[in-house]
Amino acid sequence: MPGMAFRTWAKLVGTAFGAAALVGAGQLGLAYGLGVLTFSRVVEVTDRDVWTAQLAWVSWFAMTAAAAGGLAGRAHLTSRSGAGSRLIGGIAAGLGAATTVPLTMHPARSAEIAGVNAVFVIGACAVLGASAGIFAAWAALGRNAARWNLVTVGAAVWLLALVSVAPSLRSGEQLPTVRLGVLDAGFVPDDLVERGSLFTMPALALICGLLVGLAARRHQMSTVAVALAGLPGPALLALAYLIAGPGSGRLQELPYWAATTAVGAGVLGSVLAAVLSRGPATDRPRPAARPTSERPPLPQRDAQPESAIAQAATRSGAPLPGAGAAQAITGRAAVPARASVAARAAVAAQRPDEELRPSDTGVITMPPFNGFSPPQNPQR
Repeated sequence: MPGMAFRTWAKLVGTAFGAAALVGAGQLGLAYGLGVLTFSRVVEVTDRDVWTAQLAWVSWFAMTAAAAGGLAGRAHLTSRSGAGSRLIGGIAAGLGAATTVPLTMHPARSAEIAGVNAVFVIGACAVLGASAGIFAAWAALGRNAARWNLVTVGAAVWLLALVSVAPSLRSGEQLPTVRLGVLDAGFVPDDLVERGSLFTMPALALICGLLVGLAARRHQMSTVAVALAGLPGPALLALAYLIAGPGSGRLQELPYWAATTAVGAGVLGSVLAAVLSRGPATDRPRPAARPTSERPPLPQRDAQPESAIAQAATRSGAPLPGAGAAQAITGRAAVPARASVAARAAVAAQRPDEELRPSDTGVITMPPFNGFSPPQNPQR
């Protein structure tokens, strides 16, 4: 058993670490190739928000890399794994996501940011993102709804980024400033982009929270799990913007507040799924639960044969004394528990009077009580 537990933990740690490192490096390579991250430009003080937008991307890449490590390590958790095993897997995924630190610090040496040590700042953002990613990996290791929301929101954010950089892939086009969770496509008017940067992430979080909440409800998860299904993905967006900062202008300030609002919008979507999918209460009987290994079938009592007195009462068909009045009052027939009394009355009716006993008739005669006269001695 100790050897088996060690092998399970080794597989969990290795898979979480390797997957996080691979996803982190892959996302950075894709971002460098598409122009989402460009550290070779010279950023003036007036364009400081361009640099801040890239810091948000770096933090989000580290967090999503750790979450991906948690997704991959889920396959190596057993039914007996508890919170400690998930925490170890989350730490391993966070360490794997920390490989993004040198992969961002080295290209940042060519960045020229007025009044900013670019290498230190971008390394600090990557470290903070990997540290926050431990909790994202821990959630991905433990909850199905958290995994679904992380994947859904992450895919939607990457789709927005690909649509934003698609027009600039043609030769001679200038690379745009692509912000995290914002549609910055060149074919969209500037005023619409500015207004959309305030509503894109909340709308995205609301839709993803609603869809994931409905899926969790369909899988018969608890009400609390369904209500919180829309939290993990938007929380990573909010943390990425909190690490990067609000910037100094509307270019970064609007998506900063939109990311914080997206957390509430995601939870609102999952709460709506938890409330709307619950149908009205009905009086239909619920189907009996099938016996399982954890829920054995209830013991059943064998049918007992009727006694001779009950059979005699059934054959005689004698009515139970007072049954008519009880039925008139309650609207129900006499209870079967009195069948034995009716049987004794039917048997006693067939006996002569001298053979009757008080137990047969139910009538016991008592002498009158006179408390003022002394008791008389019985005759012998």
